[in-house]
Amino acid sequence: MAKQKMIIDCDTGVDDAQAIMMAVSRPEIDVIAITCVNGNVDIDNVCKNTLRVLKICDSLHIPIFKGSARSIVHYDEDASHVHGKDGLGDVPDALDVNLNCIQEEHAVNALTRLSKMHEGEVKLVALAPLTNLGLALRMDPDFSRRLKGLVIMGGNMQGKGNRSSSIASEFNFGSDPEAAYIVLHEMKCPITIVPLELCLSQVFPWVRF
Repeated sequence: MAKQKMIIDCDTGVDDAQAIMMAVSRPEIDVIAITCVNGNVDIDNVCKNTLRVLKICDSLHIPIFKGSARSIVHYDEDASHVHGKDGLGDVPDALDVNLNCIQEEHAVNALTRLSKMHEGEVKLVALAPLTNLGLALRMDPDFSRRLKGLVIMGGNMQGKGNRSSSIASEFNFGSDPEAAYIVLHEMKCPITIVPLELCLSQVFPWVRF
């Protein structure tokens, strides 16, 4: 059976690190790229954390692309108070990585290019603020038509959020609401939304890792 091609768009903190580890460990999934965006921590730490995760998983062959360093319109916030200043819990003696492994191509350009290269084959999994995706749609309105599907971790159903600046909004949607609006209104591929409440109800014990 052919593997499912996947691109992961993330702001790697401790949660996205687990998601990446799960994805690269699945034999039926082929992660062809990881695109990074400002979110849980600043974009440079997101890229560094993604490299650390891939190095641990012996998966440094997966290209990493640096994306947007801020949201489309409003002031950015982060979640360093949850994930640590570095995004991975500020663990001493953290794994050293070579930042030269980050691709020179911008993440938004990579998203549109890869959607053309693998038209109809790629599932895009968005675990972060949707800035890169919103910008990709603005650069190439046909971008989403070439995707097999989009899975978004974002939003909430019960009006109880997880942002320090808003008790009602979920972090990914609330960090870049303009990007979320663009994606939800203009994406032409099938969309699956995994809201905050579902994630909180499906906590994995450490023994799984």
